[in-house]
Order: sequence, then C-alpha cells, then structure tokens
Amino acid sequence: MTSRMNTVLIIGATAGIGLAFTHRFHAMGKKVIATGRNERKLNRMAQELPGLETRQFDISDLAAIPANINGLLKDFPSLDTVFIMAGIQQSFNFFDASSTTPEKIAKEITTDLTAPALLMRLIAPHLLQLAGKGTQTTLFVTTSALAYTPISFYPTYCASKAGLQALVKILRQQLLLAPNGANMRIVDIVPPYVDTGLDKDHREFTITSQGGAEKAFPPMPLDEYVDKFFDSLEKPGPDGNIKKEIGAAAGETAVEAWHASFDGIYEAMGFQI
Repeated sequence: MTSRMNTVLIIGATAGIGLAFTHRFHAMGKKVIATGRNERKLNRMAQELPGLETRQFDISDLAAIPANINGLLKDFPSLDTVFIMAGIQQSFNFFDASSTTPEKIAKEITTDLTAPALLMRLIAPHLLQLAGKGTQTTLFVTTSALAYTPISFYPTYCASKAGLQALVKILRQQLLLAPNGANMRIVDIVPPYVDTGLDKDHREFTITSQGGAEKAFPPMPLDEYVDKFFDSLEKPGPDGNIKKEIGAAAGETAVEAWHASFDGIYEAMGFQI
C-alpha cells in the first residue's frame, strides 16, 4: 500500500515512532517532510537523510497552526500522505493534587487532542481535493491502545487519545458523505506500549506501581513495532484498500474488540465505521 504514497508529511518526526517512520519512508525513496519542535534535531536529520525537507513548529502553539500548515500545502501542493504523530504523556493521580499542575493537564490535552483536531481541519480538505482529481491520498492519525483500554497511570493521555480516535471515526463517516472521496483513506494508527522516550519522565514510577520490573508490562522494542506496522500497512483490508486501523499487539486486540462490540450498533443506525 505504500505504492500510493509519494509525498509524505510526518508531523512529530524528531523522536520515537515518528522519527523511525521518517527513516523508513526516506529509505523507500519517498519525498518526506519532517516537522517537530526541536530545530536542532531537524537540522541533524536533514544532514543524515539527503533530500529530507524539514519544517520547525510546535503544534501546541494553536494560533500558529494555520500559517504552518498553509505554508506546507503551498510549498508541497502534491502532498498526498500525512501522519499526525506528535504527542506528549504525563502520569499523575487526581487524588494527589501535587502530582501535576493545571498547566500540564491543559498542555497535554492541547497537544494530544486539540492540536490534532485543528490539523485535521486544515489537512483533510487538501487531501480530499487531491483525491477528487484522481490522486490516492491518506491521512494517518496516531492514537494508542490506551484510547480503547484506558489505565490509571495516564489519565489525560488516555482521555485525549480516546477523543482523538472518536474524531478519526467521525472524520471517516463524514468522508463517506463527501463528493469524490473514494480515493481518500483515513487510518487510525493504534500502537501498543512501545519503547520510546514518550514515558521517560515517569517510566520508573509506573514500573514501581506495577510491582517492579518483573511484574511490569514490558514495552515492545521500537524496531519490532515499526516492522509490524509496515508489514500490516502492506496487507489490504477486507475491501482491498488500506486498513481502517493498523494496530499491533494490544493495539490490534483492542481494535478487534471494539469492532466486535460496536459494528452492529453502527450498522443498525445506518453508519459505516
């Protein structure tokens, strides 16, 4: 399915899964545009990956999103594939007010839910317009297995990702009503717990909370996850197109359980999900 992807924008490309995807698509010979907060990391990536385009911006700066995205669409009018991957995570307890701050809660929700919604608002019309002209386009939005199965360690992260996966399904429903949308796909990326820097500030706390390293749920190695993602990406869904969700391990299990529980309800209402 990567054959339909030619110009790829990765929002949140300087670390973790986003960085790994940037390297993988670049190695495939795709035109890749990488964005992130850290300009120094972006410059290093551009030196390591000849031909890589980079743009520095922080999606938590909501007021700057329109200018940044409109600039990208002007510079790359043939952009056909977008990955929304940027995110942050904190661990705290609502019953211990000292374990977080209002500012941290607001920033996490802004980065993980509000900003992606604003990005989708600007990017979806562009991809639909290209699709109407015959170009196959794809919008990938990264949620989490925790969007489907929230756990106590990450209160607002789980809630934000749950909201984001709902938005992905809503956007997919709206696409069915849009003219000329047959060439556009909207995909929910549902990773399990992957060994990245996302939880670096609280990993030891969550390990201790689970009873120590021997009892704690281990992360999937990043390289293993990336291999699983791209293997799944190349395998079509039941309709012969890109799968609606691409999960792995706990992410795949959660998606299957969700569909087993809710597909019938949506079908009874006349919706495809």
